[in-house]
Amino acid sequence: MAESRRSIAYYGYTGSIDSAGVSRIAAALNIAIDNKMDEAMICISSHGGFVSDGIFLYNHIRGLPIRVVMHNTGSVTSIAVTVFVAAAERYCSPPGMFMIHPTIMSPSQDMTAQRLQSSLDSALADDRRTEDILRARAAIPEEILTARRFKDVYVTPKDAIIYGLVHGIKDFVLPKGAQMVQI
Repeated sequence: MAESRRSIAYYGYTGSIDSAGVSRIAAALNIAIDNKMDEAMICISSHGGFVSDGIFLYNHIRGLPIRVVMHNTGSVTSIAVTVFVAAAERYCSPPGMFMIHPTIMSPSQDMTAQRLQSSLDSALADDRRTEDILRARAAIPEEILTARRFKDVYVTPKDAIIYGLVHGIKDFVLPKGAQMVQI
């Protein structure tokens, strides 16, 4: 199908990867399918959120019968990076940034040793599953993946190309006459 004849739904998302945000993104993509779109373009800037919600959205995007393209138009960090790599085609604006880090556990006052161990086990399992996705969908060097287990690792657009996170660096430009829906 010629590029000019492809029907593309354009979306913008700036928010958390939580149940509310993920539900809005999934619903918008589902509507694009219902409307017989060939492709969905998502311009995203997200500081991340919850691993379980991010894994759900990653799997949802990967299972869709339309092509999904993502464009980092700000910062894509934490679990939002995992969501980002679900797209078949990925871009980053020149001033964009990525950040990956270990799963963060929130302290609780009534944390027993058993609950603390359970939280640690859960965080380590989340680290493994997000790391497995990043390995499968990008070519991030092993030393970078190892470093992210202990600290925040920032990835520039130029490194994002080298690491296979993006296919190109370019500004997003909405085609004249196209409608962009903020979700």
